[in-house]
Amino acid sequence: MKMLNTLMNRKTVVSCLSALLAGGTCVVLGSAVSTAFAASDSAAVKPAEITSIKGTCMFGGKESNWSAKLTAKGDGTYDAVYDSIWGGATLKYTGTIKTDLKTEISGDGKASGGRANGTFEFTGKYGTNGVAQCTYKEVGGHRKGTMTAEMPK
Repeated sequence: MKMLNTLMNRKTVVSCLSALLAGGTCVVLGSAVSTAFAASDSAAVKPAEITSIKGTCMFGGKESNWSAKLTAKGDGTYDAVYDSIWGGATLKYTGTIKTDLKTEISGDGKASGGRANGTFEFTGKYGTNGVAQCTYKEVGGHRKGTMTAEMPK
């Protein structure tokens, strides 16, 4: 009987570990056990410690990189100083970014230097890979495109 209990316990442990690793639940001796895994280890990132973010943007069939220096304001909101290179020209914007560091990100920017012009806003959701797929649009204009935003580290 002891050997049967030991084998059953091992089987139960393996079964429960498999279920938990898949993000499910497991019942052991009448107690429910569950777990959930975040897309990235964002719990280790403290919002006040985040100082930058980066990604790519697609406009007119061309891709370019962008980045922003961030200053925490609280409640997941940051002042942002954006830099991007488009067609060899530097574009600079200032604005804000708001993110819960788990699922959503949004922001805006206004031209502040270089060959930048106008204002923009964007919104998106983080995927399981830690990269947000976003859409952006020019405020008061017709230009729009897509962009990515990597989870700040």
